[in-house]
Amino acid sequence: MKLMLLFSFFIFIFGVVLMCVRSTHLITIFLGMEFSALGVFSVIGSLSAYNSLFVLLVVICISVSEAAIMLSLMVMMTRMYGNDRCLNLMTDKS
Repeated sequence: MKLMLLFSFFIFIFGVVLMCVRSTHLITIFLGMEFSALGVFSVIGSLSAYNSLFVLLVVICISVSEAAIMLSLMVMMTRMYGNDRCLNLMTDKS
């Protein structure tokens, strides 16, 4: 149980570090956000020990909707700018 909790915290911290350090492309930021969501899901799952499945379902539904929104933003930005670099968000192309 403690090993699973430690591994879950490691996944969460890895996702946060990935978002902060490798923030040149949107895909790496989104991947870090998904790792963080997976870490939160694992922590809640290991702490509740299947007592509250409703909370786990809510967290996984929010994570799935977050992934769908991020994927649509990636497609939109790639069609608009031709790549997924974060520097393109700061420039005005009008």
